[in-house]
Amino acid sequence: MRPFEPSTRLLWVFALGSVISTYILILIGGYVTTSDSGLGCGESWPLCSGAVLPALNNSAQIIEFSHRIFNFVVAFFIIGTAILVWTRYRREKNLVLFTTASFVGLFVQVFLGMVTVTSALNPIVGDAHLGLASAILAFLVVNVMLVRDVRPIPVALPR
Repeated sequence: MRPFEPSTRLLWVFALGSVISTYILILIGGYVTTSDSGLGCGESWPLCSGAVLPALNNSAQIIEFSHRIFNFVVAFFIIGTAILVWTRYRREKNLVLFTTASFVGLFVQVFLGMVTVTSALNPIVGDAHLGLASAILAFLVVNVMLVRDVRPIPVALPR
């Protein structure tokens, strides 16, 4: 394995951060499900039982709300990767494709999460939510592999 070029290190950090944070979010989502905390915040979304923050004495609210909040970490990395790829690596067609799919998938996933909660945990919607999470994780893993082969950004020297 060759070392990363300095110009691609930031892309590597965002791509790897996307994979790790998405995997953690899937684990948190699994805990939400197995702890029966899926409706800990009720069916109000994005609020938690009508409030901005969960009640600290209600473990189900804290568990569900942690899943919602960790989405911001995932969004930071996926959106950061997308901005880097779209602005600096447009010539890397496969990277653009998988990054864009991950970016779009993120917003569809947030919508499915909302529908999961507002539909009183409809199992079909919940299964779609997990399935899309798995697909997004796969796209992100492909992205990490593609980043290894990205050519360094040509640097324009001042005259």
